[in-house]
Amino acid sequence: MRFPFPLAAVAIVQASVSSAFVSINTTSGLLRGLESNGLLTFKGIRFAEPPTGPLRWEPPAPFTSAALQNATSFGPSCVQQFPFATINEQLFNTPPLPENEDCLFLNVWAPVPTKEKLPVLIWIHGGALDFGAARNPEYDGASISSNQHIVVVSFNYRLNVFGFPGSPDLPLDGNNLGFLDQELAFEWVQQNVVHFGGDPQRVTIMGQSAGSESVSAAISRHSPSSAPFRAAIMLSLAQVSTPPTPSFVLFDSFASAVGCTQAPGAARLACLRDVPAPVIRTFANGPSSGLFGPVVDNLTVFSDPLQRIRTGLTARVPFIIGNTQDDGSLPALNMTDLVAFLATTFPLVTADEVRPLYPSGLTDNAIISEVFKDVIFLCPAELWAGAAVGAGVKDIYRYTYGPVFADLQLFPNAGAWHTSELPEIFGTFNRSTATPSEVKLSHTMQTLIANFVKNPSVPPAPHWPRYVPGNTTTTLARLAYDGNVALGNVVQVAESDSIDGPCDALWNQFLDVRG
Repeated sequence: MRFPFPLAAVAIVQASVSSAFVSINTTSGLLRGLESNGLLTFKGIRFAEPPTGPLRWEPPAPFTSAALQNATSFGPSCVQQFPFATINEQLFNTPPLPENEDCLFLNVWAPVPTKEKLPVLIWIHGGALDFGAARNPEYDGASISSNQHIVVVSFNYRLNVFGFPGSPDLPLDGNNLGFLDQELAFEWVQQNVVHFGGDPQRVTIMGQSAGSESVSAAISRHSPSSAPFRAAIMLSLAQVSTPPTPSFVLFDSFASAVGCTQAPGAARLACLRDVPAPVIRTFANGPSSGLFGPVVDNLTVFSDPLQRIRTGLTARVPFIIGNTQDDGSLPALNMTDLVAFLATTFPLVTADEVRPLYPSGLTDNAIISEVFKDVIFLCPAELWAGAAVGAGVKDIYRYTYGPVFADLQLFPNAGAWHTSELPEIFGTFNRSTATPSEVKLSHTMQTLIANFVKNPSVPPAPHWPRYVPGNTTTTLARLAYDGNVALGNVVQVAESDSIDGPCDALWNQFLDVRG
């Protein structure tokens, strides 16, 4: 077995009949992983110093070592937050994954290297920037890496109050620590992926939900010449206009609740760094905590990402963007929830203004699901795709994902719900319950994703045109509707703005605030 990369320092010794230990030299040390059936697997690679003690709420410090490091098991998840949303904990953290504040680890799946350097897919997990982990079994990269002959990388990043504190005790540009963690992971890939047979010049970043928001933030903050990736895939979310003035109310309440009552500053920060992580987790998951998130710092997050695209300030990379047909399907909601959502998110909009935007006869639950889908997922996809095309960015592909499989209906009327495409993309669907159509669609979705990773300048699937906005073009790809699950028919094109009526009529004016 030959490895033509002189810097890789790959060594293999037999571990069992079906697998062997593999050693690869990286900036994180001499990593000891596994090779099985032609696939290299490295898990739990430390890419940053532990963000604990005096490094809590500090920008990530690169971890470097020359020592032997075990890379055969996942590192722990970052500390999780699930306030007020027990459904998220039931769906995405059952059984609970191991957690630790020391959590900045990444994972690599790669075909055994040959002379050809392979394209790279970096996966960014979702979870509202409050929960989630790269080690989630649904995100295992083995299937798509092996089937499609690409290198797959996933990683953890700090979440909730640990990753996005919104703290006046910190420099403004030191608040979005989770995004800084992501940037350090991108840097690690640039430095090390060649040792796994990957090509650092052919990197695509892909995320879903908050991971997709993270992808959009990365595009927004990188200039046309500075991006450490050449393409992007955004599954169900993208950043839109954000108020430029940060609020520190949540962090101040948190500090008081855990016993650090000093005025904001160095003394309070020192006090907070001494609070045990489990105490912080307990507060964050209790009734007094809110949801922590990014602040506009004009370094990692900007208040006007769409305007930045239009004025040529962002990475000009090809991208796929879209949403699932039922991204907003949620259990047990009603019109009272819609009124509350509008009051906090769009205080000038009333329920009476919203009802005419949607078909008559919909239940209250259906209306709020549609509003949630449109505002959070659908309208941002329309705005991002339109802005990029208008700015002359080539190779923009927009989709809506429609298949519904019985074994993925985890709550009543879920439909093609939020995250339902991920088992198909990663090939981690339940093989004991999946139908032949679901199995076929998984192969199709893996192929079209990998096609884009390998060459984002050509359509990811047959009959998928580049996106052109408007009501006179048919460039919106309806993926896997009407039982069409083969690569040759998975795309059915529709009028480009055929699903955007509520966005154009109302929501976009709030999401795209042009200064």
